[in-house]
Amino acid sequence: MGLQWTAGSHLTASAQAPGHSAADRSVTFRQIEGCVLVNSFADDKDAVLEAVGLSLADLYDDASGARYDYPDGRVVYRSPAKKFRQSGNVLGRALFHADRLPADTSVTVYVVEGEKDVLTAESHGLVAVSGAMGAGKARHFDWTVLAHRPVVVVADKDEPGLKHARAVVELVESVAATVCIVEAVGDCKDLTDHLMAGEDVSALVERRRSGRHLRVIRGSDVTMQKLEWWEPDLIPMSSLTLLAGREGKGKSTIACDWAARETRAGNSVLYLHSEDSREHTVTPRLVAAGADLTKVLFIDVETETTDAGNLILPVDVPALDRVVAANDVTLIVLDAATSSMSADLSGNDDRQVRRFLEPLARLAGTRRVVVLGLVHFGKREGVDSGKLILGSIAWSQVARSVLSLADDPETGNLIITNTKGNLASRVRSVECRLESRSVMTAGGPTEVGRVEWLGDTNHDARDFLVAEGEDHEERNEVQAVIVDYLRDVGGSAPAAEVLRITRAAGLIDNVVKKARRKAGVRTKRVGFGKDSAWIWSLNDTEEAQSPTGSGDEQ
Repeated sequence: MGLQWTAGSHLTASAQAPGHSAADRSVTFRQIEGCVLVNSFADDKDAVLEAVGLSLADLYDDASGARYDYPDGRVVYRSPAKKFRQSGNVLGRALFHADRLPADTSVTVYVVEGEKDVLTAESHGLVAVSGAMGAGKARHFDWTVLAHRPVVVVADKDEPGLKHARAVVELVESVAATVCIVEAVGDCKDLTDHLMAGEDVSALVERRRSGRHLRVIRGSDVTMQKLEWWEPDLIPMSSLTLLAGREGKGKSTIACDWAARETRAGNSVLYLHSEDSREHTVTPRLVAAGADLTKVLFIDVETETTDAGNLILPVDVPALDRVVAANDVTLIVLDAATSSMSADLSGNDDRQVRRFLEPLARLAGTRRVVVLGLVHFGKREGVDSGKLILGSIAWSQVARSVLSLADDPETGNLIITNTKGNLASRVRSVECRLESRSVMTAGGPTEVGRVEWLGDTNHDARDFLVAEGEDHEERNEVQAVIVDYLRDVGGSAPAAEVLRITRAAGLIDNVVKKARRKAGVRTKRVGFGKDSAWIWSLNDTEEAQSPTGSGDEQ
């Protein structure tokens, strides 16, 4: 016919439709088991075949049509005219290609209406199953093979197709890890149309089921799992973890280091940020930490008015779930956790915080993903991390682990402690420090922070979480205690001895250390190895700033 066509990858091709311009390649071809699929998005499919002198039978390896073999002995025959007949074990309950389900139960399974859709899905690298003989037969098949798997039911875009999809969901939701109903985009009728149109599965549209449905799970059907840790006793797998600290303490730099570690293991990371520039801060930090940037994913939301909108949670959780599944994401960083929170929700309201966090926690569990959210501490007093986090106490209640970050004023190092670790076997603290690293950018070298890990420590971040901005007069009194003691003992003393005296006076170590710095008391390590010790000394000139002077407080 002189029509233009182009061969594609994986046994596909596209062609000019009869009566259309050569630029309009709206006829697509794809070879699957037993036949060639032809989809025309411009004209009637039969008219396209007639125009090029072919019949439907010419599209099949066998001119009589296709044969579909089920794992339990059922055989379904499909004629070119879409007539079906069966032979063999016609009362079998096995799903088509149930024997091809992978051992990995975390892989999403697509439930479609017919064998052709199964084969099309498989030709696109997906896992799919179906029952025999089309819609309305869902109750005749064994759906337990989908136990503990994420399941997506693709409804044909007609009333029988939607009714069939709902029946499948009712049967599957009692055994599957997750289940939802989706349908093809636009004028596409089924999954085959959708994929042949060049659409990705992430573009499938989720349908909301009407009403509420209670799903009963027997304890005997629960498969117990051993708890796994991403970082022992700090960050559990498949859970929501919060990294909390006061502003400017290095939470984002630490998050970038953990993200980089995950990419070096060959896994994909989703980094959602709002407070720092992607080009100037976040990406340079990731590079400084040694990240494989091909494994780092950012998200912009396209709308009618912008192509760089922000994610809104929990509204976008279903779309986020599809991104995670499609890209094999294993770590999600929320920097900061509130950055994607819907403006309709308040971070100070317990129920609204739960509406935001609980869908993320469920996503972490079903997709075996670590979700790391960065949150800020306020200036309030105390060492209870749940009460220190700005906003509702529900932030710490929903998270399975809360890591508190504080700096040791003695060394300047950062201490991270699992101040809420319901799943941990112990309280664990690790120590690190931030250092500068030069990174080459398009505009030249720039200095960014990176983390140097120093290992486990006996320090506890809670020892340093006393609120800043203590009463001026109280600080002066603490400074006076320190300075008076040092003067009494000749101007210097081991830090351990000074702290013994101040503890006896009822003072907290962290308050004393801050007052020491305000008083101008110097510190120095003397000796070597196990015999070394920190010494506090008054300045050589006027040994210390006046503890009653006001200049130190400005």
